[in-house]
Amino acid sequence: MATGFSVMDALNKNSKAGVDESPRARFRTKDISIFKMYRNKLNFYDLADIEELAGDILMYGLKQNLEVVFEPNEQGEYRIVAGERRWLALKHLVEQGYKDFEIATCKLTTPQDEDEEQVEIIIANAYRTKSLKDVIEEEQRLKACLERIKTDGKKIKGYDLQSGRLRDVIASMLKMSKTKIAQIESVNNNLIPEFREELNNERLTFSAAYELSGMSPEMQQEALAKYKENGELSYTEIKDMKSPQKQEQDAAGQQDTVSDSDTAGQQSSENSMNPPEEKKAGDDYETPHPEGITSICYSCTEYETCNVKTGTCTSCDQYKNRAEAYKTEEQRYNEEQDAIDRETKKKLREQAEEEKMNNLPSDTQENGQKVHHIKLGATFFEEVASGEKTFELRKNDRDYKKGDILEMMEFKDGKNTGRTVRVLVTYILEEFAGLEDGYCIMATSLMKEDAE
Repeated sequence: MATGFSVMDALNKNSKAGVDESPRARFRTKDISIFKMYRNKLNFYDLADIEELAGDILMYGLKQNLEVVFEPNEQGEYRIVAGERRWLALKHLVEQGYKDFEIATCKLTTPQDEDEEQVEIIIANAYRTKSLKDVIEEEQRLKACLERIKTDGKKIKGYDLQSGRLRDVIASMLKMSKTKIAQIESVNNNLIPEFREELNNERLTFSAAYELSGMSPEMQQEALAKYKENGELSYTEIKDMKSPQKQEQDAAGQQDTVSDSDTAGQQSSENSMNPPEEKKAGDDYETPHPEGITSICYSCTEYETCNVKTGTCTSCDQYKNRAEAYKTEEQRYNEEQDAIDRETKKKLREQAEEEKMNNLPSDTQENGQKVHHIKLGATFFEEVASGEKTFELRKNDRDYKKGDILEMMEFKDGKNTGRTVRVLVTYILEEFAGLEDGYCIMATSLMKEDAE
């Protein structure tokens, strides 16, 4: 029997042709089983924290509709345009036994073509916290889609693609500045693949990647060698490498050092021939510099015109820092990028620490049993601790075996409450038709004597 959907596809296309899809406050919705939906190949975003989202939906319900397009094929009937994380969270809840979450109210949409659908997916994810890899890829994809839409003479409501600059449209859609979009384009167009890989894995900051993209491929290869040698490469180091005057400055510095040493030797010789005169009282006195006084008046931009300045002022509502006010745009930009570097390094450290917590090692007891440490949300923890929940659906990335012990740690609002409970794995089901690749279902038995 044929597996195609030619008749349904034809009916679907005919029905779409007569539908007005103009943006409006009201839209068509339909209650659809999550098992009739399938993933969208155009969605390139990272799908993380599914279990945490499932816990939120279990507690508060689904707060936002999924958005789907009716496009039946072998995978299902409805392709997801917006809400893949919500869809996976709902599937997780149903697999955990919460059957009430199988039916979801969805918004029905009919994009004109693949480009418009890609734009919808990107705009739907505009609010998310995204990785650098996702941010760079979404700009690249959005630009390519808009260029094709513009060439075909099509329109997107609210945006002028024909007379306006695409960079301005992209900045508006992604809620970013035009300068930031220009920087991302530079990275997309000029960064060598090796550094692009490091950036995608968040081992290189964006500000450093942007500076590297302004260098020739040869200079980038030199920087890559230095990066591999030291294990890191900061924005400031790259700026120094880009400066054509750096070598001249270094050479000049060496000459100055030689000249200073020669002068010092000459002075030493002269001093030995002419002993220094004895110092008199008051010879050590130096005229005090205004910046050394506590008054903030001396560092204010209005010092010359102010008629109430004093030598002891420590607070003033009209104070404007002279050094800050007279900074060049380049100085401000450098300071901003340094701050971004520091903040990024801090976040990377926090992510690394969190990853260590999320992937706690398995302990092996003397009898050969493995103890797997697992983080669990408060709701699921209570069900396990009470003995109500006697199974676990998990990705088998720790080589779970029958007889292993799962030590559950309760986490609430992202923090460890200190409560733990142990369960014994009594049975494992793998490679079953209904399971995703790499996942397993474990039957568990509560070890009450170890409960805390």
